[in-house]
Amino acid sequence: MIVSRVLRNLMVSLLALVVALTLAVSAATLNGVVTAKLGSWNVPGTSGAPAVLAWTDFTGTTGTTLNGRALNHGGTWAADIGTWTIQANTAAASNTAIANLVVSAGTNSASVLTTLITGATARAGVLALDNSANALYALYSKGSGGTIQLYKYTTGATLLATATGVGTPTSGIIKLDATTSTIKISWNGTVVLSYALTAAEVATFKTATNLRYGIIADSDSVTRFDDFHVDA
Repeated sequence: MIVSRVLRNLMVSLLALVVALTLAVSAATLNGVVTAKLGSWNVPGTSGAPAVLAWTDFTGTTGTTLNGRALNHGGTWAADIGTWTIQANTAAASNTAIANLVVSAGTNSASVLTTLITGATARAGVLALDNSANALYALYSKGSGGTIQLYKYTTGATLLATATGVGTPTSGIIKLDATTSTIKISWNGTVVLSYALTAAEVATFKTATNLRYGIIADSDSVTRFDDFHVDA
């Protein structure tokens, strides 16, 4: 009796082992799939997000002079032309031709943007690749259903490109992308004009000294500036 029970248990155990091995082989070869070792690699990568080189939201006491004031991140303002002050946590310029406020970002390959808060008229925007002697800048105005113009400044201002019909909201985000030799201007997230620099213009504006970016108001003391960014 005891021997029979032992033999029966042994048979059951052997049968279970055979079934387990059959299932393992079937799973390993199911639909032609075979088992294999897994490998792992560490691959360097980036997040894809831009590097913020400079930014500020102009929070401060109304009337504070911006010339010489540190940004929230990335350098100190320099008022090249005109008088710039904080007005209700925004920036405002004196009524001066091509008044501009700049900061060094340490690169000639970056984009600059700001929010413009406009009145009935406007002539304001952003500038890039500035070295005090020359720069590129984009101006937004309310004419022709909303106009954005790209200029270069060397010994004087030269109009390079114009986009019309961009809209006339009371506020909008203007961006000048100078990360490559093709300059792109965006309005509220949409590229509205593109301009390829000539070889001579690349030699003028893409130099080791054209490292400043900022905001500009051309005889416009009404427009306010907010949320300024320079990104690589």
